[in-house]
Amino acid sequence: MYIYVESITMQRILKNTLFLLLLLIVYTGQSQEKIKVQYFMHTSCPISQKYSLTMNEIAKTFQHQSVQFELVFLDIKNREQLNKVKNFLKKYQINIPYSTHTNTSYALKMGVQVTPEVLVLYKNQIQYQGAIDDWFIDWGKNKKEPEQFYLISALNSLISGQTVWIKKTKAIGCLIELKNKS
Repeated sequence: MYIYVESITMQRILKNTLFLLLLLIVYTGQSQEKIKVQYFMHTSCPISQKYSLTMNEIAKTFQHQSVQFELVFLDIKNREQLNKVKNFLKKYQINIPYSTHTNTSYALKMGVQVTPEVLVLYKNQIQYQGAIDDWFIDWGKNKKEPEQFYLISALNSLISGQTVWIKKTKAIGCLIELKNKS
């Protein structure tokens, strides 16, 4: 009788533990807010063009994480400009969702000044802003290979629940002609 009672107690404990684990998995899966990465781009910016492969690789690396990537194109006011965006995506084989804005007010609001520049948003706050990495030193000057991977570091920190230590870097790229409305 003692063995039978112990067996029933053990079964209840296992069932309760399993139930709590499933509840925890469902709860954390539903409540986990996505990290949002926005790449500000321009179709005619040579540095934006050179980063296209890097952006695809980063998106692919984090595809199974809770990270959402988006390209942001500014000043897209007509069909011709929209076609330039689509041709840019096709030419550089970029497989990341994109949005277009008819003016630069969003960039102005977010403090973005050049393309490419990246924003990492989490819990409605900017967690990182600036360069993707340190590949470009200045306009027209780049290293053979980057040594600091700012975006990847920020994403790894957020995914692991750590603080992003480098919050802002200077992005090197094509200046955005900032204006409120057009």
